[in-house]
Amino acid sequence: MLNYSVPVNSPFIILYVAAPTHRSIAVFRAHPATLWVAAFAALVLQTYLPLKVPLARLVDLPLMVTIYFALLRRSRLSSIALGTTLGLLQDALSHGYIGMFGMAKALVGYLAAWASVKFDPEHTVTRFGVVGALVLIHNLFMSALEQLLPTPPSLQPLDLVSAALLNVAIALIVFLGLDYFKRPA
Repeated sequence: MLNYSVPVNSPFIILYVAAPTHRSIAVFRAHPATLWVAAFAALVLQTYLPLKVPLARLVDLPLMVTIYFALLRRSRLSSIALGTTLGLLQDALSHGYIGMFGMAKALVGYLAAWASVKFDPEHTVTRFGVVGALVLIHNLFMSALEQLLPTPPSLQPLDLVSAALLNVAIALIVFLGLDYFKRPA
């Protein structure tokens, strides 16, 4: 019989530390009425606010609602559906082509749900980074789609950065307000 034991003071001992293979993910829910009231308010404000305040053209409230509920639910399929629905409704209320906002918000909904699993969206710093990246992705995707139009507008990098910073600042305030309506799943 062979003896495979290694002396305790041997340099060949490998210590195995029990490391968690995954972290627990807190999933929250909100009442469906909260979702629909927030979505309706975002669409109404997105339609009428730029008429009164010119700077409001840089703010995308339906995008913030899409990101918030995608981070909250952590379901890719429902986030894509929400993003597509809000985007198509925003397309219908705007003077642009139907489908552009729908595609962009579906992409952002998917990425937000994916990011909510990879990162902890409950911390303000994480929210700041995730929302900033998603707003920038949304704006770059919209700019790429606009370049396919018959008369494409010129790319304005300063507007992209300004819109990202303004949306992050407003999103953090909106998220704090919507946090009062969430409950553990």
